[in-house]
Amino acid sequence: MSLNQINWAKKCRSPWLLLLTMFVALLPLQAMAAQAEATVSKNVVAVNQVFQLTVSVDTAINPNSVDFSVLSPDFAYGQPSVSSSTSLINGAMSRNTTWTLALAAKKVGTATIPAFKIGSSQTTPITISVLKGSQKNNTAASNQTNVRVTAEIDKNTLYVGESINYRVKIVIGEQLSQASLSAPSGDGLTVSQVGQDAQNNIVQNGRRYLVITRNYQLTAEKAGKIIIHGSKFSGDAVRGANGFSSGITIPVSEDARNITVEIKSKPTDYKGLWLPTTNLQLQQAWQPQTSNHNDVTTKVGEPITRTITLRIKDVAQSNMPNINLTYPDTVRIYNEKPEYRAENGYSIMTLKQVIIPRQTGKVTLPPLTINWWNTVTEKQQRSEIKGLTLNVIADPTANNQFVSPTTITPPAAIPSVGTITTAGIWPWTTLIFALLWLVTLVLFVKKRQQAVITTSVAATKTTDVISMLEAAINTNEPIKVQTYYQQWRQQQHATLMAQPQLLQQLDNEVQAMMAAHYSVSNNSWNKQTLLALLNQAKQLTVTKHTSMTLSSLDPK
Repeated sequence: MSLNQINWAKKCRSPWLLLLTMFVALLPLQAMAAQAEATVSKNVVAVNQVFQLTVSVDTAINPNSVDFSVLSPDFAYGQPSVSSSTSLINGAMSRNTTWTLALAAKKVGTATIPAFKIGSSQTTPITISVLKGSQKNNTAASNQTNVRVTAEIDKNTLYVGESINYRVKIVIGEQLSQASLSAPSGDGLTVSQVGQDAQNNIVQNGRRYLVITRNYQLTAEKAGKIIIHGSKFSGDAVRGANGFSSGITIPVSEDARNITVEIKSKPTDYKGLWLPTTNLQLQQAWQPQTSNHNDVTTKVGEPITRTITLRIKDVAQSNMPNINLTYPDTVRIYNEKPEYRAENGYSIMTLKQVIIPRQTGKVTLPPLTINWWNTVTEKQQRSEIKGLTLNVIADPTANNQFVSPTTITPPAAIPSVGTITTAGIWPWTTLIFALLWLVTLVLFVKKRQQAVITTSVAATKTTDVISMLEAAINTNEPIKVQTYYQQWRQQQHATLMAQPQLLQQLDNEVQAMMAAHYSVSNNSWNKQTLLALLNQAKQLTVTKHTSMTLSSLDPK
C-alpha cells in the first residue's frame, strides 16, 4: 500500500475506508509476497546415490508445513533439517525458512520430485534422471562397493560325517544400521556357528574398513557333489549425513560366492564306529597319579579318579562317540556328565569317572580303544589308552584299641601265728613286702592314668576325622566325603556294628550322595539327612567314650 493510497483515503473523508486502508498497510509485505522454491544438488544420479534437496520459503512459518511423504513412491529420504533466519537490510525486514534433506532414487529411469505446497505458494516440480551405477563414470567414487562379503573353506573334498570350517568375512566401509548375516546352506549339510564374531580394522587405499569374521562348522551328511550357498548380508547404510541433514538409510545386501564340494562315502571295508578326521587324540589321567599300570596298591573305599579326554579334528560335537567301559563288580563306578568344548578346530570331550574299590584283591580296570578313519592318509587307525591293575588291600587304619586297666591281685592275707616273743627275721620281711606293695600301687595308678590319656587321644583323633567329614559334606566335595567317611567308619567299627541299622543307613546315604553327583541321571540329594545320621552316630560315640573313661577311673 503506497502513501498516495493512504492520502486518497483521507480525502474521501470516510473513517471506515481510512481504517481498512491502514490495516492493510500494516500487514507484513513478506506474507503477501511469500515465494517458495525447491532445488537439488544434482539432477542426474545413480540408483541409491545420495543427493540433497533444499526447499525454502521467504517467510517465517511452522516447520511442519511441508509434507515430504509425497517423495515415498520414487525416493528414500532422511529426516529433514529445518532452519529459520531473519535479516534487516536498509530498514527492510525479511524472514526465511529452509528444509534440507537427503534423497536417493530407488530405481533406474525418470523420477519426479513433486511440487510442495507451502501456505499459498508452492514449489516447481523437478525431474531427476536415474542411471545404473556403471553408466555414470563421474559417480564411481560415490557408488563404490562399501560392503564386501567373502567366504572360504578349508578343503573342497571331505567324507560323510566329516566337518569343515566355513569362514565368512564382511568388510564394511560405511555406517550401517540393522545389519544381519545369514548362515550358509546346502543340501545334505548341517550348519552351526562356531564361537563369537571377531572384529578388527584395516586400512586400504587410505580408507578405513571394519572387518567382521564369523566361522561356521559344516558337516556332510550324504555323499555326492554339494553346492554351499554363500552367506547373505543385509542391512541399511546411513548416507548423506552432514551438518544440515541427518542422512538417509539405503538398503544394502551382499552375498558370498557359492562353493562346490565333493563328499566321499564311507569305505565298504571299514570296521567299527565311523569317525573320519585328520587327527584324533585319546588321553587319560589318574588321580592319585600313577605311572605303573601293572600293579598299583590302593585301599578298600579309597576313591580313584580317571579322567579321559578325547580330541577330534573336524568333527561336530553331535558326532562325538559315547564312551562306555565295563568295570568289574569289585568296584563301584560313578560317571560325571561328559563336558564338551571347541578349540582350534577340535571338538573336545572330557569324561571323569570315580572308581571306589569294594573289596580286597586284584582288580583290573579296562583299557579303551577307538577306531577312526584318517582322511589324510585314507587309512583306518586305532588310538588306545591302557587300563590299570589295582592291588586292593584293607585299610590299615583300624579302631584305636583302648588300653584296659591291668587286674591286680590283692596281696595274700598273713596267717595268724600266735604270740611271738622274739621278732627274728619277720620285721625285715614285713618291711620288704610293704615296699613291694607300695611300688605295685604306684604302677597301678600310672597305668590307669595312661588308659585315660589314650582314650582321650583316640577321641580327639576321631573328632578330627568327623569334623573334616562334616566340612566336606557342607562344601559339597563328594570325593573327600567318601575318603573321610571310610576312615571314620573304620575308627568307629565296634560302635557302629552294635547299631547295624544306623550303619546301613549311613552307607546308603553316602552311596546316594555319590550317585547324585556322578550319575548321568539328574538325581537330587539332601545333605541334611547324612549330617543328621552322623550326629546320631556321634552321640553313641560320646556315650561310649564317657562310659569307658568312668570305668577306667573306678577301681575294682
